[in-house]
Amino acid sequence: MLLHGIQGMDRVMTQDVSAPYITLVTGPPGSLKSGLALTILANSLSRSGEFGLYCTVEETVDSLLRGADSMNLALPHNLQVTDFTELRRENDAMDYLKFTRRMIEHFKQQHGNRFTTFVLDSLGAIYSLTTMDEVIRKKMFSFFDFLRQQGLNVLIITERQYGEHAELEGNEGFLADAIINLGIDRRNGQIVRTMQIEKMRHVRHSMEKQALDIGPNGPVLLGPLFD
Repeated sequence: MLLHGIQGMDRVMTQDVSAPYITLVTGPPGSLKSGLALTILANSLSRSGEFGLYCTVEETVDSLLRGADSMNLALPHNLQVTDFTELRRENDAMDYLKFTRRMIEHFKQQHGNRFTTFVLDSLGAIYSLTTMDEVIRKKMFSFFDFLRQQGLNVLIITERQYGEHAELEGNEGFLADAIINLGIDRRNGQIVRTMQIEKMRHVRHSMEKQALDIGPNGPVLLGPLFD
């Protein structure tokens, strides 16, 4: 169980996804991208006993853990959280995709088939440190192919402002198996967080926009929103 680890997701998808599978989690700032991905990963690992890796490029581990605590989300011991913040300070010219590949290979060697789930937070942060050209686009294609070869369930967080296409600066929208778009709506004088599945290969799913809130133990889907 992966995406069905979010309460209410079983009403949106007929069945869960199966590895290897790459899901983009997109949305503007404040739409709960990191919180949703962390909850999905934590709930999945708590049930399976497998190993998972959450890698954050721009946020420190301490900040991410404080965010989990604010949602009353218990992180299991078989979840490794790591960050690139020190590396960013020390080496501006670093190839972050190559480093991420090596890190995944390291944990694959250490945990073998128990290593099943990986979160990258975020692709936009890597793009901000990299010159966007044909070379990085080819590297991104190779990186997605590498993730599939590892047999992983992958969540990749990427920023998206209102009205923008899922491709953003690269071609990840085409390369990914699924796109989950989070948003912020203003209705009747209130701000409502939303979730909408835009793409999901091999899975029948609703495309209605769902209300998203923080429950007693992390994000929950409350049901569809109608305009």
